Amino acid sequence: MTLQFVKSKLILIVWMLAIPVLVVVGATDAFQKPDAKSLPASAQVVPPTAPTLPVEPSIPDAKRVGNGAAIETPESARGRALFAKQCAICHGDQGDGAGKFAYLMNPRPRNFKQGKFKLTTTQNLIPSDDDLLRTISRGMPGSAMPPWGHLPPSDLRALVVFIRTTHTDAIRQVIEAGVKDGSFEEAEVPALLATRTQPGPPIVVPPEPKTDDLRWFNGRRVYLQACAACHGADGHPLPEAVKYDDEGYPDPPRSFVNGIFKGGMEGSELYCRIMKGMRGTPMPAYEGTYTNEEIWDLIHYVQSLARAGSQGRAQLQQGTFSAPNVSGPLPAGPQDSAWSQARPLFVAMTPLWWVDARIDGLVVQALHNGTEIALRLTWLDATQDDRAVRVDEFRDAVAIQFALSSDPPFYMGDSSQHGGVNIWLWKADRQKNINDGYKDVDAAFPQRVTDMYPESSIRAMDMSSTDWPHGAIAEHNPTFITAWGAGNLVADPTLKTPVECLVARGPGTLSGKPANVQTVLGQAIFERGMWTVQLQRPMNLPHDPDHRATEADERVFHAGDYLPVSFAIWNGSAGDRDGTKNISIWQKLVIE
Repeated sequence: MTLQFVKSKLILIVWMLAIPVLVVVGATDAFQKPDAKSLPASAQVVPPTAPTLPVEPSIPDAKRVGNGAAIETPESARGRALFAKQCAICHGDQGDGAGKFAYLMNPRPRNFKQGKFKLTTTQNLIPSDDDLLRTISRGMPGSAMPPWGHLPPSDLRALVVFIRTTHTDAIRQVIEAGVKDGSFEEAEVPALLATRTQPGPPIVVPPEPKTDDLRWFNGRRVYLQACAACHGADGHPLPEAVKYDDEGYPDPPRSFVNGIFKGGMEGSELYCRIMKGMRGTPMPAYEGTYTNEEIWDLIHYVQSLARAGSQGRAQLQQGTFSAPNVSGPLPAGPQDSAWSQARPLFVAMTPLWWVDARIDGLVVQALHNGTEIALRLTWLDATQDDRAVRVDEFRDAVAIQFALSSDPPFYMGDSSQHGGVNIWLWKADRQKNINDGYKDVDAAFPQRVTDMYPESSIRAMDMSSTDWPHGAIAEHNPTFITAWGAGNLVADPTLKTPVECLVARGPGTLSGKPANVQTVLGQAIFERGMWTVQLQRPMNLPHDPDHRATEADERVFHAGDYLPVSFAIWNGSAGDRDGTKNISIWQKLVIE
């Protein structure tokens, strides 16, 4: 080999290394060259923020036998197991969006078989593996879809494989049915399947320009032309602009002022959604309508409308809080200065059925003294809703959910040996009943017509009286107040605690503990638009016959425990009740 030849090779290598590399949104397994016409010569591409994960090989497609049926690999089997445990409760056992909790949610859980994915960065709107990975990791603020970024990277990738396989298999079945009815030829199947399931080239995002007052003005102009008819001239959506998605469910426009974007508010992400729209929703595409400069001006204007920090506060995330071991008695009430010993944690929450007037989150603290444990929950609420007697009245409430296992399913537990959950539910109307006396129909309807009951001591002198005395319900015989007599805690006017202890082992299994084993105590203060609630219980359950019969489904606490807890809030003024509520994802409680 001559010296001249070696020099030539070195020059060629150096020249190749000097070629700038183009990064494109949505690129996954291999470099895909963008259309030269769509990219200015000076363009650089701003990729969306993706979860920080170790570099791993590309996610492979499922292996298939000759007839096209998928052979389940260990990775797809792991994805199936994870999906069944964490995702099926919303997305359904078959991935069709018909989970047991789906009826409580809007936006509805995604139907993976149809494959109308909203957050994509590809030209054909079929998500890349990175798109799916990003959505699973970050969740979708503005919906009930939680983030799963706390799972190991291998588990996240296994979920991507399972979702991709579920979608591909469903589309294959549709195409094969078309072959049988003569809509397609057998030879067309591979091409049709690829067209409907394989992600296309990535969207090329031009470089983000700097903004100034002139460009802000131009962004406002474009906004009024393209967006104000639905999202409102000031960023607040118009009530009459509510449209419906492809499945017939209401899909109101997003409030830009509230500043919560399902796929994040990064410029490159907004560029993809504005250019291509969002599949299955009324959000249209503006590709070809405006120039790249106008799109960027619009993006910057929309970003300027959002309240500072709103996106971050809406992002559900897993946190840890501790219960220090303190000497002496626990705080006497929710405003006791002893709570300063407990470090607070803000826990973001999301409504299952999305509304803009929601509870953003709560602050939780915990303390224990080796004998009892107490938790304090604080949240902002503009109204004090502490009566639920009339049909149009709904109470404020808060609940803590303790998992009985270290790795619980998404919500409400399951039927496995240690899959149950123990829930402490505080209700504002019960607190008021304890403080001011039981409120029944007497309080809601003071001019009601009243009968005399032979078992009651509340009687008129004779039948000629037209204004019979109205006595408190507690003066009646519970045998004749059927709900009270049957042991229903909701109807019991003699309760001494505003907290109910409940247990569950999956959706539809929630049940209350009997009145004689209700040991969780509670106190609450509403002041200046803020609820502060203290819940307290012995760390170990009493060793009496009543508790021994039911103690297996209640949480017992020990120093050194590291256990999952989650929270729910019901906002009475918003009509929250039952499954209509705001929830958190699992947090971790450390008992020191």
